[in-house]
Amino acid sequence: MPIAGAGSSDERLAGPSQEPPPASAGASSPSPREQPRSLGDLAQEAQAHAFDLPVIGPQRVQQAGLRVLPGRHLTIYTDLPASAELDELPDVFDAAVPLWCAYFGLQVSQVADWRMIGCVMQRREPFMSAGLYPADLPDFPNGYSVGSMLWVYQQPSAYYLRHLLLHEGTHAFMLRWLGGAGPPWYMEGMAEYLATHRWQDGQLTLAIHPRCREEVPYWGRVKIVRDDAAAGTALSLTDIFQYDAHAHLRVEPYGWCWAAAMFLDQHPLTHEAFRELQHQVRDRSLAFSERFYRRLAPVWSTVVEDWQVFVAECDYGYDVPRAAIQRQPAKELPPEGATFVLAADRGWQSTGWRLRAGQTYELSAEGRYQLALGPPPWPCEAGGVTLRYVRGQPLGILLAGWSELEGEPPALTPLVQPQAIGLRGRLTPPVTATLFLKINEPAADLADNTGTLTVTIRPAP
Repeated sequence: MPIAGAGSSDERLAGPSQEPPPASAGASSPSPREQPRSLGDLAQEAQAHAFDLPVIGPQRVQQAGLRVLPGRHLTIYTDLPASAELDELPDVFDAAVPLWCAYFGLQVSQVADWRMIGCVMQRREPFMSAGLYPADLPDFPNGYSVGSMLWVYQQPSAYYLRHLLLHEGTHAFMLRWLGGAGPPWYMEGMAEYLATHRWQDGQLTLAIHPRCREEVPYWGRVKIVRDDAAAGTALSLTDIFQYDAHAHLRVEPYGWCWAAAMFLDQHPLTHEAFRELQHQVRDRSLAFSERFYRRLAPVWSTVVEDWQVFVAECDYGYDVPRAAIQRQPAKELPPEGATFVLAADRGWQSTGWRLRAGQTYELSAEGRYQLALGPPPWPCEAGGVTLRYVRGQPLGILLAGWSELEGEPPALTPLVQPQAIGLRGRLTPPVTATLFLKINEPAADLADNTGTLTVTIRPAP
């Protein structure tokens, strides 16, 4: 759930680990941490600095031509000209602090005296001359943080500059107030998740799932997941958990770590266990992820199946809780058939009826439901609305699929390749499995639907 408080539509893949070059919109670039330094080095470095603020020489700052933007928790030094989007960055950071506290269960009073120095740079040379850019700082293209300092370069959109600031701020907050940030997938996943934000009329909301790419120009995380899924190189949760300390030299891991953190935090089966991880962030070893897996072992096969559906249908605004597969114990379909009432405002739903391998079944649907598009809202039947298509099928058309998690589950759930049924159709499952149904609509748009369909399932003569 988003945490609320007080440009261009280009979807370039430019993360905290990618400088978006004007001529290569989709190219990968090195991460901010280009040097082969482990996350352990980063944490130890921060501890060595003891989070003390550096001594700033006002005369050197003035001689370097830097402007100072004061804030309660973050003072920014910059060589960029004044603008509303730039000059409000201390306010954005200050608004994030109580939201980070709320997410991680800290009292705002605990962090009341926390101070950081931030450098928002066009060029690094003025900051070096002002003593704000240590000589041993590794070369980085976009953002970096250590101890009580963070550095970010100017970005092609105001949104993405704020995102980088919040990303590095999340790292700094976790290291300072939690004592660590966990292994790479969790560290970067949390920074991406809590940096994905909405800033409107002085009010900040963190951990949003953007409704469209225009809301988050140059962010590109959804595109990473969709492109890899289309190329057949999608990652499992286990793959993501195994990222090592140098994985984020590429941009793609940022997209997958964001996806894992967002999914696990919002899914009803994993939310509680995922939130408990914040108490274990001093552990950067594989044991961190192994304990998480063991905690979820009784439901892991269902989590994996939901993850596969999420990856296959990943889109802006994907409603993880509402799209979570609705399961129930299955029993044999009676010879005369049976019915199932399908809710229009949910994702895949188990009918509770088991179909036999190689047997053909007839499905027919009655009823109308409402897609809240418009105004006015669109009434719809199981045949769908041909004015708009989703994943190659009419919007709202009845879809069928099958799944069976008992025994040895398939490498990829058949639910990612559903069959269109419409008002009437036939289905012949290749394996004995439970019948699942849903309407064809993006998960982002399910919440405002109303109505049901009554689906009759009979063995074909």
